[in-house]
Amino acid sequence: MTDIVMQAKGFTRFDFSDGHYSHPVYDKGQGPKVIVMHELPGLTHTVLDFADRLIAAGFRVYLPLLFGELLDDAPVGNLAKLCISREFSHLKAGTTAPVCDWLRALSREVQQQTPATGRVGAIGMCVTGAFVIPLILEDAVVTGVVSQPSIPFSATYCATGLGEGEWMREMNVSDQDLFDAADCAAGKNKHILVQRFIDDRLCPAARVQLIAERFDQQAELHEYPSPTPHVAHPHAVLTKEYANADASDSDPTRIALQRVIEFLHLHLN
Repeated sequence: MTDIVMQAKGFTRFDFSDGHYSHPVYDKGQGPKVIVMHELPGLTHTVLDFADRLIAAGFRVYLPLLFGELLDDAPVGNLAKLCISREFSHLKAGTTAPVCDWLRALSREVQQQTPATGRVGAIGMCVTGAFVIPLILEDAVVTGVVSQPSIPFSATYCATGLGEGEWMREMNVSDQDLFDAADCAAGKNKHILVQRFIDDRLCPAARVQLIAERFDQQAELHEYPSPTPHVAHPHAVLTKEYANADASDSDPTRIALQRVIEFLHLHLN
């Protein structure tokens, strides 16, 4: 039934395997190609709405269903599954999950589908935010958006603001991939955009600052105030918070979206 919903919205499905893992991928649109990796709640309606905003802005969007049920908003259930998933390395900090190898293979497939316009962008959000980093190592991927990378996180810090520590500078990719991706970006003139809300407790400032430091001149870092109406600890810059914010061009969520669109057009065209 959910595939019928996707078809009604104009998405085409194909199943992609790299020999180890297989996931369905939904694509739609015309223009520069962008892989959008969904958040912990899943490939939800708010992610589809974000994809449609990119499509309206002139991109062809690819949406891999990495975990969970299509269009089902289930952050708690998905977290429980990912914590025991080998494909996601049990969400272990400092380790690049095998799913990133699948995503890198997908980027090559996307490039080969239309080789004449083969430049690919990638957007990671929340639990997939840092996955953009190993993707930068692929020749096919020339730019990416690292949005509110949230792994690892501290339940204590989320609830109370206490418990600061080294975990704030860690992420679910290896240190080697971070260094190699930064070198690749500098050597091949690839750029990334990194973003979060200032008051986000799932994605601490130290993490995005570390990414920006490593990528140096190849990175843009933007931190946004809470959207309107005010949210105590906002997280999902491009999806949930966008959907709940006032539809004003001056709202931080609207500014962030426009910045992402302009950034991708600049580096994919």
